[in-house]
Amino acid sequence: MVPRQCFSQIAAAVAATVMVVGAVTNFSSAQTVLKDGDNISGYVQNTSPTFTFRNTTVKGTPAQNARGIQYTFVAQRGDYIEIAVDPEDGSALRPILVLFHPNGRQVGFSNTSNILRYTAPTTGTYRLLVLGGSNTRGRYTLAIDGLSTPKTATPTSQADQVMTDVLRLRIIGCGVPNVARIKIGNEERCTRDIEAGVYTYDDTTKRITLVDSRRELLAQRLQVNVLERCPSPATSVAQITITDPQDGKDYTYCATPTRFIKAGTYRYNVTTDDLSPTTGAPITTQPTPQPSPSPIAASDSRRQLLQTEYGLTVLDGCPAARTNLVVVAFPENNQSYIYCANPNRLVRAGEYTYNATTGNLDPAQKPAPACTLSIGGVCLVK
Repeated sequence: MVPRQCFSQIAAAVAATVMVVGAVTNFSSAQTVLKDGDNISGYVQNTSPTFTFRNTTVKGTPAQNARGIQYTFVAQRGDYIEIAVDPEDGSALRPILVLFHPNGRQVGFSNTSNILRYTAPTTGTYRLLVLGGSNTRGRYTLAIDGLSTPKTATPTSQADQVMTDVLRLRIIGCGVPNVARIKIGNEERCTRDIEAGVYTYDDTTKRITLVDSRRELLAQRLQVNVLERCPSPATSVAQITITDPQDGKDYTYCATPTRFIKAGTYRYNVTTDDLSPTTGAPITTQPTPQPSPSPIAASDSRRQLLQTEYGLTVLDGCPAARTNLVVVAFPENNQSYIYCANPNRLVRAGEYTYNATTGNLDPAQKPAPACTLSIGGVCLVK
């Protein structure tokens, strides 16, 4: 007969073995290796694998299961890591972030702020889970910052040498928000050791100079063509005033009007990403000038319309996988012209039909069919 104490030890050993096997099973599933500065998309869906974790914020909470995506990354001892998950607009996902030490022990958990911060105590490969809390599903964007390279690594380019030897700044990836972008010759490097903004490096003086980053911000956030200077009179353009968060001063720029931003005066709030017409500002009703079309746009009025009216970057053809793209069908003469473009803040990924009467992009009632013929990168369906 096995003594009770011995039986308990055997049971504990079996339970530990089961836990280890379960951890190995999770770890062996497909995973993406993250690098510093990565900003990548993910999708928690019904077919995503199931992982086991614990809510370490509540003592005594039993182990739980949830579907999600697994990542790994290599951290050096002392790295202060910041991981952020941002659900896409319209996504029902309520992210849970779980971090495991190289020895397999869970060391990080977050289910409220969508951000997980952790200082690596040892060098090794860490495992990160992005899970759908409360059985939610949806798309998201993951950004990671703070991973350093091994001390044995040496600069691989002149730009790296300038950053490390001359400016003595830590290099991070440029895919994360709120970074300082330094243009060194034809290359660009990013850091968070100085104020966010765009800088240029002068090899003669060995110094960097802050350039106007507000213009680039407006162009990217509002999907507009910002002019070099405001015309006089400026009644046919969109005048946008922005308060610089660094010095608190107001700066006004002019942009070519679009379908969404008509001619007039506006104020842009950097913090809330909100563009509001200035109270009492006159808004012109006259036809507004369009920017000079590119050679491709000049020969294709449909492509030009998508670029100028909706701020879309139209691709030179439609790939087989279109789920992350804007797909627009132009019905004309018993056939359709299909265009694919990258989504922006105004037009989300999805399938649309151009309404020639209203000039709107109406959600498509059914998926666009496969191409019958492709001419000049345009998908033609007969």
